[in-house]
Amino acid sequence: MTLGRRFPFNEQTVDGQTTSIATTPVSINFVSPCSGWIVRGYVNAFGTTTGTVTCAVKVNGGSDVFNGTLTLAAGAGTLNNPGVDVALVGAGTTSGVYVFEGDAIVASFSGGTGASIPGAVSVVIRSTD
Repeated sequence: MTLGRRFPFNEQTVDGQTTSIATTPVSINFVSPCSGWIVRGYVNAFGTTTGTVTCAVKVNGGSDVFNGTLTLAAGAGTLNNPGVDVALVGAGTTSGVYVFEGDAIVASFSGGTGASIPGAVSVVIRSTD
C-alpha cells in the first residue's frame, strides 16, 4: 500500500517579498491565480528581528485567514519557519477561506522591530479548477 501525498498536485502557491516586515512594515499584495481553498501559509525574514512578527493575510479586505497564528519568532532570522495549516472544517475565521481567481490577497505585518528587515510570504491554495 502506498502512502498518500502530503502536498497534492492541485496546490498552487502565491509568493511575495517585501523590503520591511518589522519597524516600518510594507504590505505584500497578491492576486489569486486560481479558485480554491487557502490551506497553508509561510512567513520568513531575511534578517533578525526583535519582537514576534505577526503576518495577517486577508482576502478582499476580510478577516485574517490565519487568525493571528502566522508568526515569526523574535530572532528567528533566516531560519526555517514551519508553515501554518488552515483547517477546512470547523468554526471561526480559520475554517478555510475560499478564494476565486483574481481575488486580492494582502499580507501585512505587525509586532516586530528592526530597521528595514526584508521578508517573504507564501500562501498555498488548493485549487478547485
